[in-house]
Amino acid sequence: MPDLSLKPNLIPLHAWLIEAGTKDAAPETLFEGFCGRLTAAGVPIVRGFLSIAGLHPLRRAHSLTWNDGRIVEVTDFGHATMATAVWQASPFRHMLDTKTRRLHRRLVGDDAVLDFEVLREFRDAGMSEWLALMYGFGWSAARPATNQFGVLSWTTSTAVGRGNGWSALELAAIEELSGTLALAVKGNIAPAVAHDLLAAYLGGDAAERVSTGQVQRGSVSRIAAAILCADVRGFTNFAEETAPEEVTRRLNGIFDCLGDPVRAAGGEILKFLGNGVLAVFLPPDGANVAVVTPAALAAAREILARVEALNSTETAAGNPALGLDIALHAGEVTYGNIGTADRLDFTAIGPAVNEAARLEGLCKVLGKPILISKSFAQAAEGVRESLLSLGRHPLRGVREAHEVFTIYT
Repeated sequence: MPDLSLKPNLIPLHAWLIEAGTKDAAPETLFEGFCGRLTAAGVPIVRGFLSIAGLHPLRRAHSLTWNDGRIVEVTDFGHATMATAVWQASPFRHMLDTKTRRLHRRLVGDDAVLDFEVLREFRDAGMSEWLALMYGFGWSAARPATNQFGVLSWTTSTAVGRGNGWSALELAAIEELSGTLALAVKGNIAPAVAHDLLAAYLGGDAAERVSTGQVQRGSVSRIAAAILCADVRGFTNFAEETAPEEVTRRLNGIFDCLGDPVRAAGGEILKFLGNGVLAVFLPPDGANVAVVTPAALAAAREILARVEALNSTETAAGNPALGLDIALHAGEVTYGNIGTADRLDFTAIGPAVNEAARLEGLCKVLGKPILISKSFAQAAEGVRESLLSLGRHPLRGVREAHEVFTIYT
């Protein structure tokens, strides 16, 4: 029977993890702090690895590698990683596919098991024992196919006096503490995961407002904004004549042309309305829209240039071009939570938004890819000379005709 008096005192580490898991420390700080405290408590590890799979449109997982007393590698893995040969040969893929929560391997001696290439690499680097533990990091068991999981792995070696691996008590201590560590990490990253998920579907500014407590229906603000309303011209006919998968590909390509310029200009895409987009540029003080109009106009120019380049590529491949119409407007919007009691939308509404949509509809009539309202032009004093008046035109559903501008070409 093992001498339990030799077991490290783990209570302080459990307590530290519980406290750290409720704070806003970055995962790097939490993991590095834990590894340092684990070795200080007398548990000999030479390498620690943490991988967190979550919910992000670009990232499949975020991983940290601790070695020789510090974090030595921080890596984000895209979703395409799951199709690579490296992942296919990984013990973590095996664990995920077979629902194996614990995988333990001796790397030296008669009972060594080196059934994965990475374990042979560890053995060749002088490591003697390896342990991997998998935990569920998902928010719901209803859709297990999403595979939100976290993996911890640990190794020891001759370098820390364990040429033959851990003792039974040391191994038990690592497993016991790993569970608390996984819970602390999950609690620690949950707000960031929620924020990233909200940002992907609502936009960055709306996500910030919602995640900091603006969640009640009717919680809105009246703010000045530059409004960008865009729509793919002729999309209905194109969609009726084209396979859905190709429609999706082409639409995503057009939206890619919008995303980076709007974001770089400080704008927020609030909505994808079928084949259209509603974006806003919000002045920091909520009032002086002249601060954001030059950037909004520059974003619109860049969008049109990117759409033109995209169409050149598509037509060269034998595909039809897709035109994009853009309207720029400025005015007061009502910005916040609107919807049913328990199903809300964080959006912008008001006469200015309606006028921007009507202005975009006028692009086809006037044969211009971009139209700009008088209110936007007046606020864009620094770039006013680049705008050309097209005279006054009626907007559908709007009582008075509006002076409309476009850009010099």
